[in-house]
Amino acid sequence: MITQETKSLLETLSPARRELADKLLTLPWFADSTPEIQQEVLSLPSDFQGYIEDLSHRPDEIGELDVIRLDKVCRGNFLITSVFAVRSNLTNQVFTYEYVSWKTGSYNGMRGIIFLEAGDKITHFLVANKFKFSTTQEETESIGGLFFKVENNQAFNLPKKIEDEICFHLGIQEIKFSRTIDLGRIYPDLGMTNNSTTIFAAVINIDMIPQEIVKDDFRTSHKLVNFETKIVHIGEFPDYVKKINDNYFLAAAARLLLSNEISLEY
Repeated sequence: MITQETKSLLETLSPARRELADKLLTLPWFADSTPEIQQEVLSLPSDFQGYIEDLSHRPDEIGELDVIRLDKVCRGNFLITSVFAVRSNLTNQVFTYEYVSWKTGSYNGMRGIIFLEAGDKITHFLVANKFKFSTTQEETESIGGLFFKVENNQAFNLPKKIEDEICFHLGIQEIKFSRTIDLGRIYPDLGMTNNSTTIFAAVINIDMIPQEIVKDDFRTSHKLVNFETKIVHIGEFPDYVKKINDNYFLAAAARLLLSNEISLEY
């Protein structure tokens, strides 16, 4: 049901938001949601546009579930939870189902493994150590970020502190990859979120870096508070695969090891 308040709201929306609103209102589950929920979704800040775009593609039936309506949205600064009323086609039971999304939508950035290459031999790889608010612990993880992308072997939107750390270690002004490998997309937790991320491997050739910088003790020279980039000898790669818990690193390592794109000699 579309109330007069909702119709009035439609007239105030930007053209891009209005286009999504018109699409959403053709979906039975959104049309059957309360006017308050409709208006809350359509009035979300502009940086939630990707989330609304994803909503506009959600069907009325998912497997054995009929989607009845959107009951509630719980918004944070970065994430949003959507709570739906659904009905089981098997038992006719009505209950709620929910999922979590980044405000930017289901596709989010790139994460992966950066390697260093001397001549035609891989010599090192990079990891980041950082305290994570969610786990309350320091975690070792892959390189990348929510808005990170690679175009023509050039890195864009890498978190500034990571970029600065890598440039500091290598004595370079900017990060330029000699080659990159797209390893596809992964879903970090299909039971909780629709978010997916592209995983990659990239290579930085260090032949032009001064020899006094190119040494095995990269990791000891510089550390920021609560954050560290480690440049690790390739001989330790199997050990890191065994002990690291970051799913992006593990997925990138698995797909890379099953490909012929990069030769890793331990």
